Parts: sequence; structure tokens; C-alpha cells
Amino acid sequence: YPHTTVTGLIYDSASLVAALRKAAEVIDYAGFRREQASARKDGRHLGIGFGSFIEQTAHATNEFVKRGVPIIFGYDSVSVSVDPSGKVTVDSSLHSHGQGHETTFAQVVADRLGVPIEDVRVRFGDTQSAPYGMGTFASRSAVLGGGAAWKAADIVRQNLLKAAGNMLEVSPEDLEIEDGVIQVKGSPGHRMTVAEVTRAAFHRPEKLPPGLMPADLSSTQSYDAPPGFGTWTNAAHAAIVDVDVRTGLVKLLRYVVVEDCGVMINPLIVEGQVHGGTVQGIGGALLEHLVYDAEGQPLSQTLMDYLMPTALDVPTIEVHHLETPSPFTLGGFKGMGEGGAIAPLPALANAVSDALAPFGVSIDSLPLSPDRILALIQARQEKSR
Repeated sequence: YPHTTVTGLIYDSASLVAALRKAAEVIDYAGFRREQASARKDGRHLGIGFGSFIEQTAHATNEFVKRGVPIIFGYDSVSVSVDPSGKVTVDSSLHSHGQGHETTFAQVVADRLGVPIEDVRVRFGDTQSAPYGMGTFASRSAVLGGGAAWKAADIVRQNLLKAAGNMLEVSPEDLEIEDGVIQVKGSPGHRMTVAEVTRAAFHRPEKLPPGLMPADLSSTQSYDAPPGFGTWTNAAHAAIVDVDVRTGLVKLLRYVVVEDCGVMINPLIVEGQVHGGTVQGIGGALLEHLVYDAEGQPLSQTLMDYLMPTALDVPTIEVHHLETPSPFTLGGFKGMGEGGAIAPLPALANAVSDALAPFGVSIDSLPLSPDRILALIQARQEKSR
């Protein structure tokens, strides 16, 4: 890595083999095969299946240029500003609809500035005040929004250090910021809080060094993750199922995910997104189906007909993490919001195929509804007569 495919896609980094090996280890593949053999003697049909994917995320400027689109959607913008009280405001062009931007952007800015996360406020959704950008889609927020926040926070930090250096009569290079305190390296008694520096900057601007003004404690930056071809996330999913050959019902016994979204900003948010995507994928594999009659009229028009997964359909999702930093992005971040929905479909199709191997059944279409399972078993039995 980076690896260029025959179609011109550039894989920045991945852990494809490591993720699959980890999934097989966690789910105890060898142990399952022994359990499966014993279960078959008792008339139970257990199966195991794997699904792996690599997904392009955070499509950036050059990726859209290659596609020849009239408007380039490959960047986003974030503003970071510190007010006279030392509190930090982050304005983002990206909007959260459940991904946890409030937390992740605050973490990035707090870490880069060296202030407590509780001193950081994140705002979005007001187009009159938000910086211009392209918005939330295509697993891009952590990479492009996080990168823009990183850049803006770094500029504000540099200016904070210049202001503090002038006030403390030391070189900015001799200062460090941690937990909202700016101090001389190795001399903790020679220090000022961020709030003291910003208050002086706004109320006594003559204490600022030449060329620096209070407005310099704000910065708006855009980011498109050079070289702008996006970054690739990957995962391996493993599922164990029990198929009732009398009813065609598929019961999901165990589900394991080994995901790699580069450096994780917040592991809890990553796991939440993995859970959400995986449940969506399970629904697509087992339940959700758009059915039409011979005239093309939709028959699954309500949630009585179009089934969606509930807590009764999903076991505990076991999530394990690998971290392969992207060499293309600030922080090594990769996108991951949509990837969880990809692998459940092949993983469950493979698991059901494995369970029904004694009948010669191989799954090649979804969803895995009971009537389809029974029809496949019946078709193979009739063919073998």
C-alpha cells in the first residue's frame, strides 16, 4: 500500500487478511466445525459464514475530478474560535444526524488545542453561520470535517502560543498547552491559563505581539485529504446460524465484526455505528424485501408487509477493532459509517449455504426468508430423486 488497481482506484491502506484471520479466531472456526458435526447428528443444521469488504470513504477532490462531475464535493470546512472567556466554539459545514459529530469534533479540537473537552462547543445546521462545505454523506465527516477542525485548531493554537509567549516574555517554541494551561516547558510555575491569555488578547490587545490581533484566535479551514482520492476502510464479519429445515426459519446465534477504520477518534461511537450498519445489513439479508405483482404493483407497501429487524432478530454484536492509519489523512482517520451494512449479506448467505450443504443448497439471492429456504430445499430434493 498504497496500491493502485487496474481501474485506477488507489487503496491507501488496509488490513484485509488480518481482519479475516481475527474474525476466524474470535468466532473459533475450528471449534465451530466440531460443534456443527455434533449438531448434525442430532438433526440440527448449523452454519458459519464470512463476509469481507473494503470500502472507499471520504471521497475527496481528485476523486470527483476523475468522475467529471460539474460541482466538486470533495472538501468540507470548519471554524474554530476562542472567546475572551477561553471557551472554544466549533462551527462545522457538516451536519450530524446521529453520528456523534458533537463529540468527535470536540475531541479533535480539544486534543489539538490542549483544552478540556467540556470547554468546547460544537455547532452545526445553521446555514447563515456555518462555513461553506458539502455536508454529511459517503462516510466523510470524521476524515474531512475532522481534518478541517484539526487544521483550524492548529492555527488557533499557534496564535495562542504567540500571544502567551509575548505575555510571558518567552519564545512560543518554549511553551506547551495542556488541560487549558499554557506553561514554559519544564517550568510549571511560569504559566498562564488559556482563559487568562484570551481575556488579555481581547481586552488588552497591546499585550499581543506585533501583527497578531484578537481575530487571529479564530480560524476557518477547509480540508480535502490530499492527494484527494479518498481513504479505504475494511472489515470482516462472521455469523453462525441455525436453520430449521422444517420451517425455513433462520436463527442468528452469533455475530462477530472485526473492523478497521484507521485511527479511532471515539471507539464507543465507532461501535455504535458498526451496530447500526450491521443491523441494517441483517435486515436486508433476512427480512427486507420489495415485492411486486405481475403488473409491477408494489405488494410490500406497509411495515406489516415489509419486515424490519427488531431486538428479537439480532444477537449481541461482538465488535473487535484493528487500527491501520491512513497515510492520506490527518490523524490517520478513515470513514466507516456505512460499511457495517455491506458484509452481513454475504456473511449470512454463506452461513445458510453452509448449514444447508447436506441438501446441496447454495444461496444466490436474498432475502433469506423461510419460504425461499423451504423452496430451495424442496427443489434440490426433487432434483435428486
